[in-house]
Amino acid sequence: MVGFDMNRLSVRVLLFLVTLYLISFSVRFLFPVEEKPHLHENRVELEWEQKTIQFSYLEFGNQQTGSPILIFPDPFTNLTRLEPLAQRLSDQWKVLIPEFPTHSLDGERLSHSPASRASMAAAWLEATGIDSLHVAGYGFGNGTAIDFIDATRDNNFGVNSYVMMSALGVEEYHFLGYHVLNQPIYSLLYPIGIAVEYLLPIAGWYQFNTVDLERVRIMNSLDQREYRNILNSIEMPSQILHGKNDSHVSPETAIEHHRIIPQSELHLFEGGHLSVYENVEQWVREMAQFLQHVEQGQGVTRAQADTQRVEESNRSFRFEDVPPVHGWGLVLIILLLSSVTIVSEDLGCIGGGLLVAGGVIPLWVAFLTIYIGIILVDTFIYWIGRILGRPVIEKAPFRWLISKKDVDLSAEMFRDNGFKIIFASRFLPGTRFPTYFTAGLLKTNFRLFLLYFIVAITIWTPLLLGISIIAGQQMLEYLQIYQEYTIHIFVGLVIGLYLLFKIVLPLATKKGRREFAVRIIRMKQRLFGESN
Repeated sequence: MVGFDMNRLSVRVLLFLVTLYLISFSVRFLFPVEEKPHLHENRVELEWEQKTIQFSYLEFGNQQTGSPILIFPDPFTNLTRLEPLAQRLSDQWKVLIPEFPTHSLDGERLSHSPASRASMAAAWLEATGIDSLHVAGYGFGNGTAIDFIDATRDNNFGVNSYVMMSALGVEEYHFLGYHVLNQPIYSLLYPIGIAVEYLLPIAGWYQFNTVDLERVRIMNSLDQREYRNILNSIEMPSQILHGKNDSHVSPETAIEHHRIIPQSELHLFEGGHLSVYENVEQWVREMAQFLQHVEQGQGVTRAQADTQRVEESNRSFRFEDVPPVHGWGLVLIILLLSSVTIVSEDLGCIGGGLLVAGGVIPLWVAFLTIYIGIILVDTFIYWIGRILGRPVIEKAPFRWLISKKDVDLSAEMFRDNGFKIIFASRFLPGTRFPTYFTAGLLKTNFRLFLLYFIVAITIWTPLLLGISIIAGQQMLEYLQIYQEYTIHIFVGLVIGLYLLFKIVLPLATKKGRREFAVRIIRMKQRLFGESN
């Protein structure tokens, strides 16, 4: 039988990967993918914020029977999805669709924020001499449309009407519903985007992936906190078009926009986010009719809106109106909550409690996610101790989590108190890993271990979740008032709850106070050396 040489195999695999990376990067830098200009594309050099940029835009139609239509596209959807709509509307109106540059001609990276892109669009229109038009925002591009309308309302620029197409808007209906909760998660996409663009040895594939760095930068620059106030103050005639099954931007978003813009008309179509492409004839019919009414002076402004709808638009927003996250958003939250639970069960419960308090996920989802995560993680620790035994605690990463002294102490406690220790450890943070590891090491009966363990977490999990929900509900109310300090409040809340369960509650017991004193002594010894 031929012997299996692991070292030789490792060398071959390493050489293969190095070769693959060299080929990938050579193809990427020596033969870059050239973007071919679109049939209707125009390019102009533009001075913007002391930078020279090349601004591209698609132009459909030459007729000037009315003001042109400016459509801000969704950066996450291919521009070709808007082409059938633009082609049909161009029979009566000129249609302009901007493509925003990411770098100046000098190579300097430009801001991806909707406000910056709105400013860029205003500078482009001023340079072309256009001073009156209809504005439409599609998907995430509606953020730029909102900022454009807000930025141009105080000058002589005329926005005749506003159309929201499967449009992003108020923050409460986007993902977790809070800027302070959304942004940290968007920040986590940076390493994924970097890995996709630079670390995967697949030349050019990153350019066709939805999680590339450019899209990640767009998500991280998105700030919807003022959109509600801006939309609620819009005066011009407005129309809202949306797919009934849109999974990118929920139909509930469109319904809320219809409420806070009292003069708006709402049309829901069959299909999802690409309904504008799949049901283009219906979209064109409704949009064209709306624009014709506006240009004939029949468009309804806020001043002409129904009194009852105006009163309803001024009603304060109720978070209970927001449906919990569903679909892929819910899957992502469950995965993130499970990951946090693996790192720290206490932080997992705190995070789950905050999500429930904000109405992001139902209580049962948070409970089951954390409950199942704890069972899987802690029974895994038991089986590590049972199968691998003491030698594993001398190797990373286990030697960072548990010491020989912890195992010896837990083993002694097990001999004296047995399964009581399994139950008690759930309520004493810092003792769980050595306790469960030692239970496996001593080959404790797994069924009895699981029974005591499940009883303990069935009591502990809802207790910690409940405290986090109560505290979270109070703090989330303050987040709405003190928006500029939300990140500081949120971080302080998480740290405060974590310290409460890690330090304050254990200090209520004699054993907890003794362990805390030992930690202080050990810290002094590490900082100042061994005492005489």
